[in-house]
Formats: sequence, structure tokens, C-alpha cells
Amino acid sequence: MSDYLLSRIPFGFSKGLHNMRILCEALGYPQKSFESIHIAGTNGKGSTAFYLAGILQAHSVSTGLFTSPHLVSVRERIRVNGKIISQKNFDRVILQVKQAAKAAGVEPSYFETLTAAAFLWFRENNVLVAVLEAGLGGRLDSTKIAKGRFAAITSIGLDHTDLLGNTKEKILKEKLGIAKKNATLVLGDLPPELLAKCPPYVKAQKINPELRVGNFGKVYVKNAELAWAVAEEFLEGALNEEKARAALERAVWPGRMQVMKNFILDGAHNPDAAKVLAKCLKEKNIGPLPCIFASLADKDTKGVLKALKPCISICYPVQIENPRARSAEEIAEICKKLNITVGAIQRGCKSPILVTGSLYLVGKVIAELCGDKVDFAEF
Repeated sequence: MSDYLLSRIPFGFSKGLHNMRILCEALGYPQKSFESIHIAGTNGKGSTAFYLAGILQAHSVSTGLFTSPHLVSVRERIRVNGKIISQKNFDRVILQVKQAAKAAGVEPSYFETLTAAAFLWFRENNVLVAVLEAGLGGRLDSTKIAKGRFAAITSIGLDHTDLLGNTKEKILKEKLGIAKKNATLVLGDLPPELLAKCPPYVKAQKINPELRVGNFGKVYVKNAELAWAVAEEFLEGALNEEKARAALERAVWPGRMQVMKNFILDGAHNPDAAKVLAKCLKEKNIGPLPCIFASLADKDTKGVLKALKPCISICYPVQIENPRARSAEEIAEICKKLNITVGAIQRGCKSPILVTGSLYLVGKVIAELCGDKVDFAEF
């Protein structure tokens, strides 16, 4: 089914829910078989969704989790009770989506195809709730078609400005669109001027004693606090603090502030995420470090590198295998303009090496480090 999925890529981002409505109707409305919790935001939505799913599972709630993008295998995006969908079942639900799309006369995008496949898998496994990470924005995101009484916004930054708007206010409006009418809205670390533009909401609060999670950095504690707040709302006061804390301590969201062998891996791909990465490294007194860096051409590469400059001793630009990839030469030129030293990757480097700029790069490094021993249960 990989060929069919790849054939969906040229359809890009669907600016509307037309395809999803028709596709889900043809599939028998799988999105109506479970409750949904939507997680949107510029940065931090993946870890928040992951932490939230873990808390719910610790309370014996049958939980589906849909996230994006993936690091090594596309199957990482679809999980039930922490278990990633098998290749056999993945191929089967993708085939169901392909057949339904053909019968309905629609051409779903890559993300729409995966979203529909996740809905099918969640229905088949009788999940009570699905935690759904919005792929892009919120108002027109494919996941919005699922019913849900709860939604959360993690953060707002300038990313995908060509699609979502060129101000934080415009981007906030798009992301708030993920919430259904009368849904409980839970908000993370948003500045006061943006909070003032939000409808009635629940604000995530600092938890004492401080929560511990598998990823290092204060920002991940904040994401865990947001997940905690959403879980409290969903469980209607029945949250067990001991179970929730234990679930979070075990939770490691891969590819984000993750240490693997001699590498520090983080998929920071926009300036806000890069500032968070720099702050996390400073908190641990780590750096400056050699840095393997890649970026997509539609990202603010200069802004990312500028934010990371204090953390980089030498930059090793690389070009990832992606049609939208920025060339290593372009990255090197940007580095030179920022007075960041550029070099060629050397084997046997004893210093920890920072890998960042793109989750595609992080996934490639994980695959190289683990080889055939990649354990998808870790993702």
C-alpha cells in the first residue's frame, strides 16, 4: 500500500473537509464510533498528545492516538493503547480507504488517507477515546471531522504562514477552529494578548511537585501539565495522581530532546521550536555542540539557525531526501552569513552531536543508529 500512499502526496493540503466527509460516509462514519480529543498548536502538540494518551491508558481507558509526522515508519502515526498498528493491518485499512475513495469518486491527500485509516483502526479496536493531533492548523484540518467535546492548544508561533496567516492572531484563529461548538477548550503556554482573544477556556496550571517526563527540558513539563489538565477534564475529576505521574515518568516522545547514544535529537524546524531547544540545552549546561543540520526550503532556516547559534560549535549541513529539502550548499551559505562555522562531518567525534532542523533528518539518524534493531514500540 506504500505506492498508493505515495501517490497521494501530489494532492498536497486539502483546503476544506469535503473529501473527508465523503470518504468517511463511504466508510460508514468510523469517526462517530469514539470520543475525540483534539490537540492543536504550533509546537508541542505531538508530545502533549502522547503524554495525554499515556495518562488515559493508565486509567484503563481504551485510547487511540493519531500523530504526525513519523520518524522511521508511517505506522508510528496510528496506535491503540500504546501499540503501533502492524504492517498487515496497516496495509488492510489503507486498502479499505483506497477502495472507498474510488467508489466515492474522491482523491484524498496523503494526510486524509492516513486520518481515515486511523479512524477505521480505532473503530475496529473499539477505542473509547482517540487523541488526535491536528496535522496543520485546525479549522480545515482533516481530523476535525471527528466528534469531540475537548480540544487543547499548546502554543502559537509563526509557521506555515502561507496557509495559516502571517500573524500569531491569524494563526490562533485557525487553530481555535479545531474546537467544536461548546467544546471544553484547554490552553497551554499562550501569552496574555492571545489568551484575551480566546473563547472561554481552562488554563493548564503548574503541578506541584513538578511533573517528571522522559524528555528533558522545562517545555516538556509544561506540555505534560497541559496533558494533565485535559485528562482531568475528560476524566471528570477521577484522575489518579499516582497513576498519572507514573505514566508521565515512563513517557519518552521520540525525536524531541531525546538522547540516543552520542546524539541529542530534536526536530526543531521553526524559530520558536529552535528557541525552546536552545533554552533546554542551556538549562542542562550543554553546548556549544557540533550540529548536523537539515531543513526544508519552505521553512525559516535562517531564523532557526540564528536561534541555535549559541548552541553550535560547528555546523554540518546536509540535504535530506525530500522534494522540499533545502540543499546543503544553501544551508552553508546561511550559516556563513550568521558567522556559524561550517565543516564536513567527521567520524569518531567524541563530543555529543546535536541533530536538528528537521524531523525527517532525526528519523533518518535514528534508523541509521538502530539499523534492523529499530523497535517501533519505542516510537
